[in-house]
Amino acid sequence: MISVALFETIRLWRSAGMPTREIGRRLRVDVKTVRRCIRKIENGAAAPVRTSPGSKLDPFQERITELAGTGRTAWRIYVELRENPAFTASYELVKKRVARLRVQQPRIFERLEHPAGAEVQIDFGELVRVQHQDRTVRTWAFVAVWPHSKYRYVEVVRDQSVPTFLSCIQNALIASGAVPERLSVDNLAAAVLREHFHERAYQREFALFCAHYNTMPNAVRPRTPTDKGAVENGVGALKKGLRGRDFGRLDELQAAAGAWMRAMNARPNSVTGKRPDDVIADERRGPLPEAYPIAAWSEHKVRTDCHVQVRYNFYSVPYKLVGKRVVARVDASTVTFYVDFEVVARHERLIGRGRTSTDRRHYPEHKRKATQEIRRERVDRIRSVGGGAAAFFAGVLAQRDHVHSDAFRALMALVEQTNPAVLDRACARAAHFGNFSLGALREIIDRKLYELPLDNFVPPASIDASAIVTYRPLEAYAMILGGATC
Repeated sequence: MISVALFETIRLWRSAGMPTREIGRRLRVDVKTVRRCIRKIENGAAAPVRTSPGSKLDPFQERITELAGTGRTAWRIYVELRENPAFTASYELVKKRVARLRVQQPRIFERLEHPAGAEVQIDFGELVRVQHQDRTVRTWAFVAVWPHSKYRYVEVVRDQSVPTFLSCIQNALIASGAVPERLSVDNLAAAVLREHFHERAYQREFALFCAHYNTMPNAVRPRTPTDKGAVENGVGALKKGLRGRDFGRLDELQAAAGAWMRAMNARPNSVTGKRPDDVIADERRGPLPEAYPIAAWSEHKVRTDCHVQVRYNFYSVPYKLVGKRVVARVDASTVTFYVDFEVVARHERLIGRGRTSTDRRHYPEHKRKATQEIRRERVDRIRSVGGGAAAFFAGVLAQRDHVHSDAFRALMALVEQTNPAVLDRACARAAHFGNFSLGALREIIDRKLYELPLDNFVPPASIDASAIVTYRPLEAYAMILGGATC
């Protein structure tokens, strides 16, 4: 549609008798548009007015309003209208029309009150990947918040297993000294089992833990973060506080999270104006009970390599327990093995699969040395015999005719069975003539060839023909060879 100013210009120039094409050329408007505008002027139009054919939904407006009032979705309304052969509109038009008909009500939330000692909200938040035990691991932050005092407890962990989860809660209760009336969690697998027929059940260990501390487990509604908004904000604040910093190792990340927690608890809160370290005392309901024994117990058989497989990883135990059964206790950080209630081995818990933790003291004396160390000692033993043995051993390693390991074992047997002086002289003789065969070395020893002096004669590179003395004429040799010429 053209503007009012352009419409008035066309009216003025037309009344002055200007041709239609000249008006279009001067205004840089298509001549058809000028003609259409002139027709409207001749019909008495005083301003440009756009005519609309109307919407395809106008004949069905009452029906759409009626169906939308019953609470039906835009798609269900579209499906029902499509049954009428006269309906040709698209689903997008129906959706936009239904959206205009419905009044959007603002989302309203009730303000929650948190009396002292009533609740602790708990959650996990994933952090960065760091180096630990010579590999890159994922990390999570366990965050617990007392909504009344705004006191926070933070701990960086490597998994969300039940022992780790319960250990973190227990550490938080010990650090604060305040056991709440209820522990609020969401659908954490370490606390709540999977929903079955619209019912959720607590993990057995988590329920026993809550009973030990006389507190009530409280699983809030799934996908409703407002039910535990304090800890949701706490996780976000921790990530913001650690953002932009590089952490190479797990202990560095743990130290940074601990420093952030202490700083937040020591400064006045922006809402209450009080320091959480001072207000947390109001949330304490009494003395803490004894610590709850947190661990997962299992029984395993010791393998012939002196290791036990626990949760896809391998841990060593004393070799005298091979073939017997031991009890493994797994907690958040260690794996401990028991036999008749006595500790026989303890290892740092490994993260991942297929990893091995070996204490060399668990092997018998002759197995405690690594293969590289044993080979190094044997090489030193051979070279200690003397220079001849060292030269012979170097020649054995340099040749490619035989397998080195076979020659190495055979040479070690000779070192243990033969007098060092005899062996050194024999090796020196074999090396002198460039023969690095173990069979030749044994023959030198058996025949006592090492007692013979070494022949230092070196044949000349070439012999002059004039220096050769002949005792018979060459024709005699020709006759012997049947007439062949020499």
